[in-house]
Amino acid sequence: MLLAICAIAQDEVVTKFKSLEEALEHPNDVIELTLKRERIREWPDAELRQFPNLKKLDLTSNKIDSLPSDLTYLQGLESLTLTNNRLDSLQSSIGDLKSLRVLNLGNNEIYHVTPRLGELTELRVLELWSNNIYYLPIELNNLKNLRDLDLRNIQLNDEHQDAIKAIFDEPGPSIKMSMSCNCN
Repeated sequence: MLLAICAIAQDEVVTKFKSLEEALEHPNDVIELTLKRERIREWPDAELRQFPNLKKLDLTSNKIDSLPSDLTYLQGLESLTLTNNRLDSLQSSIGDLKSLRVLNLGNNEIYHVTPRLGELTELRVLELWSNNIYYLPIELNNLKNLRDLDLRNIQLNDEHQDAIKAIFDEPGPSIKMSMSCNCN
């Protein structure tokens, strides 16, 4: 019996990777890929296209400043973390990620959010904290599964905060915001 258990343990498939090189050696096994603090300057498009089963991608603390124009190859992606990068806008290609449930974009330089974000109907968590946003597109009203929206540490006056809250039908998501500012 002990031999059978050992044999199963040796045959376990690794699905979580923290190295792009190792992940590329087993592209069909990659479910989770974490590439934090790797000084990545551009979205690793060619490499990511090789992971058909990728569900969770974490590119925290890199230097990525934009997304590619096509993300349809990541149809199964459920979680994307791009916290602490250099994104200044959220391109329309984000709408390609139809299975996305968690989107973490905190601590970037985002000032523009595409209306296509409203196409992510499976989205449950959206983190946009510490960005330069002052409005969100009305299309976010389509995010009926959204439970948490984090907009903390963004300078929004009362008018902007009220406009953002008005996007969502009651009961709507839990919206976290910092105190309103006396700004325009």
